[in-house]
Amino acid sequence: MVRFLPGVVAVIVTLAALAGGAHAGEGETPWPAAVEGFQAPAPGGHPRLFFREGDLDRLKARARTPEGKAILRRLRQCLNGGDGRSMPSVKNPMTSAYGKQGGPKPQDSELPVGAYSLSHAAGFGFLYHLTGEKRYADLGRECFEWAFDGVRDRDREARYSFRQPGGALRAGPSLGWYAVGYDLCYDGWDEAYRKKVAGAIQNYDEGQHCSLAELARGARHMPASNHWGMQVGGAALALLAIRDDPGVDMAKIEPLLEQSRKAMIRNMTEGFGDGGWFPEGDGTGSMSSQIAFVPALQAWRTAGGLDYISPRPNAPWMTLKWIFLTVPRRGKMDFPSRGAYPHNVWDRDGISGAGYFCEGFGGVWDVHRPALLWFYNHHLKAPDEKNGTPLDTPSPYPHHAILSLVNWPFGMKEKNPAECLPRATGDAKYGFYMFRNRWQDEKDIVISVQTYSTRGWHKANSSGAVEVWGLGKKMRWGNLRNGLTYFRPAADGSASMVSGDGTAMAIDFSGASGAPAMLVMTGRGMPRGETVDAGGTTFALKFLTEDKTPEPRVEDGKVVVVDQTVTLEDGHIVLSKMAGPWEGATR
Repeated sequence: MVRFLPGVVAVIVTLAALAGGAHAGEGETPWPAAVEGFQAPAPGGHPRLFFREGDLDRLKARARTPEGKAILRRLRQCLNGGDGRSMPSVKNPMTSAYGKQGGPKPQDSELPVGAYSLSHAAGFGFLYHLTGEKRYADLGRECFEWAFDGVRDRDREARYSFRQPGGALRAGPSLGWYAVGYDLCYDGWDEAYRKKVAGAIQNYDEGQHCSLAELARGARHMPASNHWGMQVGGAALALLAIRDDPGVDMAKIEPLLEQSRKAMIRNMTEGFGDGGWFPEGDGTGSMSSQIAFVPALQAWRTAGGLDYISPRPNAPWMTLKWIFLTVPRRGKMDFPSRGAYPHNVWDRDGISGAGYFCEGFGGVWDVHRPALLWFYNHHLKAPDEKNGTPLDTPSPYPHHAILSLVNWPFGMKEKNPAECLPRATGDAKYGFYMFRNRWQDEKDIVISVQTYSTRGWHKANSSGAVEVWGLGKKMRWGNLRNGLTYFRPAADGSASMVSGDGTAMAIDFSGASGAPAMLVMTGRGMPRGETVDAGGTTFALKFLTEDKTPEPRVEDGKVVVVDQTVTLEDGHIVLSKMAGPWEGATR
């Protein structure tokens, strides 16, 4: 059991919360929350998933700004490599997942930007609403005809496809993003075609685990598997898109919507924890959040009137962990990746690791958006503009450009993340903790520790090693195992903690030691090397500095380092000079 001191919120998930949040335990925030003033879409009322009809004037105004024009240029390029006014000339030559049959694999000849994808129908539908030109709804209709004929997504392994996708994890996003296309093209189609597509979504069944009903409840694997969020996220988009529409059998759909409501909570509690950790690790976690799930949370709020984002930290930290742990170095996003599929982390030109900002702005609290904006502006804006992929659109998938125009906080004043986020925090469910002294440059200091090994289908094994990245250097220093029994975080990122195996550690970012960072540890996980004995306790100390290393001394049974004093009291390390708790938004 983790003991949290003031400034830290421990989220305890009750069975009622897992059942959909209709009830909450004592001291808990009901989850999801009802969206204030929500008006349910009328039958046949579209668009609905990411914006409503009343938002169109605002979106059109955004599209006329320099930023909006740049996003739309990129969207058009993603649709056909040029002006976006025609179907793409390039599509995947493969006719089955994983290249079991068909032409040469695209990895042997990379498909260009503008090659056909699972969100082309959505991209054309978006242009239909912004321009009023019916040609774009007709192009979206042609995309669906390609889908029904089995034309596959641009994915190099041809795994995403409306017909015969490569398993449930690919079926969910394929169905979901086509459903976004249905939502956006709906008003430009005749009634018969609307019903045809709605029926195809309602009756979707592409084999074992790949029916709409199975995807909605996550029949394949479990929430701790990266397969799961992709299934339930895609199914949520599909269900919300067709809900109450003419020709849809709500006797079939309503029970699936109830299962979807529960699945949203399950993925954020049985899969992810309250601080963004995923049991299989970071690369697989990116798949479970980015490809369909984070957009599905936004759609539930916009189309379903249920807010899974605001009440608790679970959803926001799926996004925030990327800017918390990343130290940009020489143009690369340096991230302490753990677990399976590390190649997905910051893979912004694909689908598995893209959209951390264009999707993320729609999945965090209002107070967090200026921090995301600061990080993007300082580290990614210039290269994206240089590459013609503005505002987080390096991915060739049209839906990222759509979400960029919908979600980007135009006109917002950026804020350094230190003003918006705690600098010492963690994931209580999985025993993962992270600490940062600042957001400034490649010499920022970021410390993280995974105190448990975790697993879903894949594993994220851990020795409990404390990963220390600072001043351009990387090292491991000591071990914390079996969670924390004591945790006192400070507003400046400093902290004192005790692990389940009795190891006590303190991180001092105050500068009182004469170094930007001082690490202190005692107990079973203490590293070998130089130590100091004081008051009957042996302390290991490590200083991160580019100047002369401070010299600890012992006075009256205490370790003194310049203006900082270190003691062990009641099993935890006490720093004489330590900031108070974070007083901003929790987690």
